[in-house]
Amino acid sequence: MKFRFFIVLNLFCGTIYAQNEGDIYRYSKTYHSGSARFEAMGGAFGALGADMSAVQINPAGIGRFSSSQFSLSLGPTINSTNSQFNEASTKALKTSFSVPNFGLVITNDVSNKNNGNLYSQISFGMNRIANFNQRINYTGEQYASLLDVFTSQAEGYDPNLLSTYFPFSTDLAYITYAIEYDPSNFSYYSYLNTGNVVHDRQIQNKGGINEWYLSYSANRLNKLYYGGALAIRSSNYSEKYTHTETLVDTTGTPLRSFEYAYNLKTKGTGVNLKLGAIYMVTEAFRVGLAFHSPTFSEMTDQWSAEMSTTFQDSIHTTPENYVPEGQYKYRINTPLKVIASGAYVIGLNALISADLEYVGYNMGRLKGTSDPAYETYKFEAENEFAKQALTSALNLRVGGEFNIQQKLFIRAGLSVYGAGFDSSQNIDNKPDFSYSGGLGYRIGILALDIAYVNRQIQRNYYAFIGSTTAVNTSSNSIIVTGSIRF
Repeated sequence: MKFRFFIVLNLFCGTIYAQNEGDIYRYSKTYHSGSARFEAMGGAFGALGADMSAVQINPAGIGRFSSSQFSLSLGPTINSTNSQFNEASTKALKTSFSVPNFGLVITNDVSNKNNGNLYSQISFGMNRIANFNQRINYTGEQYASLLDVFTSQAEGYDPNLLSTYFPFSTDLAYITYAIEYDPSNFSYYSYLNTGNVVHDRQIQNKGGINEWYLSYSANRLNKLYYGGALAIRSSNYSEKYTHTETLVDTTGTPLRSFEYAYNLKTKGTGVNLKLGAIYMVTEAFRVGLAFHSPTFSEMTDQWSAEMSTTFQDSIHTTPENYVPEGQYKYRINTPLKVIASGAYVIGLNALISADLEYVGYNMGRLKGTSDPAYETYKFEAENEFAKQALTSALNLRVGGEFNIQQKLFIRAGLSVYGAGFDSSQNIDNKPDFSYSGGLGYRIGILALDIAYVNRQIQRNYYAFIGSTTAVNTSSNSIIVTGSIRF
């Protein structure tokens, strides 16, 4: 097991030195992502359907297809972060390119069976529901230091035991002489003086979550649509950060600076089930209801850490053959979701749609692995704290579309994602907002759509106790989708 001594939370709840509520949050906080039409309308497709990406909201939406279709979406995302550390502001950019969605739906005309069903559909494809690609930088002065954390953690432990209990943190500070042991009073001290230090942290996150699905749906008398989807979720997350501190005033100490580097890689696979229905109250008005089971995932973490110190007349680094590496396998059950939806079609030229989604983040759980190669662990304390630190949230998605002669489509959307942490944690006290818009063009069996999505996210990042950074992220995506009916 890894030993937890502080929590680092980035935009998606970054590095944590033990599996805890941060992991639950990271793999539970998913956003709508898919085709350009879906994205442009804010992902509000729970009662609308007839789009491949609708399966991630309500699989009954695939039942709205009366012909077969293939679609593919591509697009870049630019994440711009502005970090406020004390009085210093730092900006960083990260550009990534991904496939937000692709899918194939095979539609069968089953009306000749006279059982009430007109069409049935089998669909499979992929939706990218989380994007972890991001860069965060911050710099500025403060009195509190990471060495204070290392020194405090070491208290009560013999120096020979540091490599056993704290191999990825305090022991590295000890072997690079950033902290020392005083045997006369059985305590540790660092080479910091009473002045400020300049903090500089460079964080780079990569990866995302892709959800591969297989669904079945049906159209009953053009009145009731129902469906289910089995989804395989593939998670890939990595974080690498370098934390540097430089003394402003070196009076009375030989220490000039130190650098601590940490690297985490996580991979996992999970499975979930989605069920849903859409009912046509009238030709113009329809409602939808969907249920998403928890995602049951098995995860593997791999991590390593290094440290170096610069003194007035020497430099000390972690010996190459001493760099600690760790690995642990565990399971995560993300919370269930319930989505209620409504849509209204205005004549032949416009429509408006909305989804209200409930997510119980505090129902997420960590579990030990069944792999005998790893030590079993029950996560009782971590799950108990997660119930208190996390909360339930409501997500709202609203979208609209206006078409001109059934060829040119103009779209817009808004989505609001509620906070997953309890307000007492002071992490994501404000909801996440997405604003979107786009165009579409239909000619015969072909369609081309384009969308722009701007997502605004605010988080507090805790490098360690006593060091807080406000991080504002603006995520900008362009999605282009091509589709063909057959």
